[in-house]
Amino acid sequence: MKYSLRQGFAINVGFVVNSKQILEAINLTNLVLSDLPASLYRSIDYKTTSSIVGSVFGDSLASKTDAIVNPIEKGHPDLVPPEAANSTEAQLRNYPRGLEIKTTVGNIVQGANLRAGQVRVGKLIGVTWQAHHREVKELLARISHQD
Repeated sequence: MKYSLRQGFAINVGFVVNSKQILEAINLTNLVLSDLPASLYRSIDYKTTSSIVGSVFGDSLASKTDAIVNPIEKGHPDLVPPEAANSTEAQLRNYPRGLEIKTTVGNIVQGANLRAGQVRVGKLIGVTWQAHHREVKELLARISHQD
């Protein structure tokens, strides 16, 4: 697959994340997701699909960086520095360092009538961050499509 990445990108959010690690995590995510049956994607909604992709990508990126997945399900950000493992549940709900991950972004053309599993990138007309994503300091968004 072909990806557009900003070469040389690096950010320190309590651990370093760079473009090479992101690409490695994307490739690992694709490998894991390709093992799941296509019927799964046809039988679940976009929110559930996004949740699965986000969880797998987060775990993949954590494995490529010096990060851990936030151990609190509703905790933010999604990836936190290793020292956060010693934090309380209250602290992990809104940890001051780390990286939030969003795997579906974008507003689509009204009336596009996309179905689960269909490519949506060509229908994007803008990007909107919603809910807790507006409150985090560092947000990594991933837009996937096939050519």
